Amino acid sequence: MLKSKVKYVVLCSVVTSAMLFQPFFARAASVDKSITDSNKPWTVKFNKPVGFDEETKNAIAVTDSTGNIVDVGIKLLDSSKIEVDAPEGGYKQGEIYTLNIGNKVHSAGNKYLKNAVKYTFQLNPASQDYNYKSQVESALDTTVDKILKDGIEDEWQALVVCRYGKEVPSSYLTSLENKLSSSQVDSLDPTDYERMTIALSLLGQDPTNFGGYNLVEKIYNNSNIDNQGTNAAVFGLIALDSGNFEVPGNALITRDELIDKILAARTADNGWSIAGDEADTDMTAMALTALAPYADRQDVKQVIDAGIEKLSSMQDSSGEYSSMGTVNSQSLSQVIIALCSNGVDPTSSQFTRNGKNLMDVLLSYKSDGGFSYDRQTGYNSLSTEQAAEALEAYKMFKEQAGSIYRTK
Repeated sequence: MLKSKVKYVVLCSVVTSAMLFQPFFARAASVDKSITDSNKPWTVKFNKPVGFDEETKNAIAVTDSTGNIVDVGIKLLDSSKIEVDAPEGGYKQGEIYTLNIGNKVHSAGNKYLKNAVKYTFQLNPASQDYNYKSQVESALDTTVDKILKDGIEDEWQALVVCRYGKEVPSSYLTSLENKLSSSQVDSLDPTDYERMTIALSLLGQDPTNFGGYNLVEKIYNNSNIDNQGTNAAVFGLIALDSGNFEVPGNALITRDELIDKILAARTADNGWSIAGDEADTDMTAMALTALAPYADRQDVKQVIDAGIEKLSSMQDSSGEYSSMGTVNSQSLSQVIIALCSNGVDPTSSQFTRNGKNLMDVLLSYKSDGGFSYDRQTGYNSLSTEQAAEALEAYKMFKEQAGSIYRTK
């Protein structure tokens, strides 16, 4: 072991483990540690008190795989420990980062590191344990098996099966293609094209050329999109984003126009309504899901934040949600999807009432291999597919695996 009176050395303490930080230069493709916490701090321990001046601080940096410096926080924990905090927004999944400890780092007695140190790490999905993991996986497994046994009836069921990692029967795609006969394809509602586009995108198909038809074009050039109200604008935006489809500049409807339609439809109480002037749970949740990718826009971010607060205020003392005056599981599912899309944990205190959070309540609706709509009835296919979407959205949220409705 190196003796402190001979050299000034650095050791790395990663959370609870400690190791000698050997001086080496890592290959670009090598990864010394995989992490699952996107906001993980690194504690760098030295064998002598640190000279924590600008020279030392400037010699410590995190770089990404292209060599660009990542804006991290660096602070002195005690005389011989420095903490390197994660960047704002956390580390990006799959990216390889390098923690650089340069040889300009020195002790309080001006002894410099003999060799620079580099340590690589990568953020991977949190595939270990998380709250409700076993319940979510068990419910999804049972639900997906039932959907496949009964036969896929619509695009949402196909989406759930695909997201869970099971193969969607080729007969489903054949059936969908048969629906798009030349006599029908131009008479469908906007939401039909939107639903098909979302499902096909996630199934690895090309909605711009499915059965010889460009379904995406039938969204952005659809003069009837206002006829289905906010619902069509919401799922039109989700559909265009599902595969990050390009919208031409001369399109009848652009992404920005869809966003504007959604924002303009807000109720005075910071939500969205199916009909009337008061926020409805389902419509508010779906609008927030559609707006989630645009949270970097300040006007949209303010609307999202207010909408999430509105959803919290609409939850009753039992943790339930209602729509059109009826307590039901479908509203719960849509709220969970919206929260996960916007990076909000549905098990947080903001959405917990009398010890029950949204996951507790949704799982209590399990019935006959699927989910029921209300407390008085049994298995309901629509409630089952929406609950499965919500469970998958929560699973993807906890594993940092992206959004349920987007391919990337």
